[in-house]
Amino acid sequence: MAKDPVILKSNKYGLSLQLDPTIPFEDLVRAICEKFAASADFFGQTEMILETFGREITAEEGMVIIDAIQLNSSIKIILLNENGELKDTRMKGMIDRFYKEDIFENAKIIRGSIKNTDEEFSDSSVIILGDVKAKASVKARGNVIVLGTLSGFVHAGYPDNTGCYIVAGEYDSKDIAIGSVSGSPTIQDKWSLRIRKTQSEPVGITVWHKELLAEPISSGLLKRIK
Repeated sequence: MAKDPVILKSNKYGLSLQLDPTIPFEDLVRAICEKFAASADFFGQTEMILETFGREITAEEGMVIIDAIQLNSSIKIILLNENGELKDTRMKGMIDRFYKEDIFENAKIIRGSIKNTDEEFSDSSVIILGDVKAKASVKARGNVIVLGTLSGFVHAGYPDNTGCYIVAGEYDSKDIAIGSVSGSPTIQDKWSLRIRKTQSEPVGITVWHKELLAEPISSGLLKRIK
């Protein structure tokens, strides 16, 4: 009896895929498509973190696997635990080199939104798998990544490290800080038509010439300052 090239397993935070390390990648993708098409009704419409193991995969192969799953089911993959490294699937490929640092090893991960009047603090970086609501507050000695909408107060590089950054899936706040620099970020004229409230493209915010600067991740801002 032939070995199943793709084995699905549940884990504490989502779904694990055990991948056959010996078959061609094209055959593996075909098996993933068939597996999730057959299981689509079982999973229904959901968001989850995906973990892969048993086979070393590249960043490009990881995105192909995600596409195969999402095209053959109603599952939305929000994070990929790839070879032991946690990555935001919406931002992968836009800031590939930027994510090779150790933020995901040491970051505090908050599974859910920071609600109104709530306060969170991290001695390192923090990754929020949700929103930062309008009256909520987040302070981190490292970087801050918000996968949802940033509407509240976020202070990265607390208290005075201006070398940190903030990334938000959607940006809707006028009160943030990075290190000793605070206020509302400057949006360069050439990007002013692209960065609007509730925009779907992730936004990166950094300190540039002693001012907060916001640009879409795809503009390469975060790569340029590395």
